[in-house]
Amino acid sequence: MKLLYVAAASVLLAATGCETRRVVVTDPDGIGTPLTTKIEAQDIRAAVEKMAESLIADPGVLDATNGERPVLDIEPMQNRSQMIVDMRSITDSIRMRLIRSRLFRFVDRSTSGADIAIMDEQAQLGLTDQRKAIRPGQQSAAQMYLTGALSEITTKAGRTTDRYYKFSMTLKDLRSGEIVWADEKEVRKVASRSSF
Repeated sequence: MKLLYVAAASVLLAATGCETRRVVVTDPDGIGTPLTTKIEAQDIRAAVEKMAESLIADPGVLDATNGERPVLDIEPMQNRSQMIVDMRSITDSIRMRLIRSRLFRFVDRSTSGADIAIMDEQAQLGLTDQRKAIRPGQQSAAQMYLTGALSEITTKAGRTTDRYYKFSMTLKDLRSGEIVWADEKEVRKVASRSSF
């Protein structure tokens, strides 16, 4: 009877698994081992690097800028995947890389009531030189517009899950309406569950 209990306990432990957790600090710039078929930090980092480098080095972008630094506006990337992903963070990372390139100037569309109050205060209180006071309507207008999206296709067959992700971005010249640059970064992950 004891042998039966030991065998049942062994089967139960094997079936449910014993969870052990090990935490390791890793280099965020390093390439990690994929843990799941979902989008992970290394996938996002690779996509951001690829897209920013592609845009900065593209001859069409360099021609369109004519050696000047046009004003660029970036729309937060859209999430068309089934995952919950911080798309603002991805957009911010792309913006930071482009700012460091010194190829563009940027507008911040988040002008708030506080910004407008400061402009009004400068203009109305008489504490500043009125010729130098910033008034609403004097901010730079975007000349180019960058948009992007994360898409996903998931296929499941038996014990196998195949996930395909695509980061795509497009740079548009607002004056001409022309698409100046477009690129994409693909990530594909396949996992199979064991039969046990």
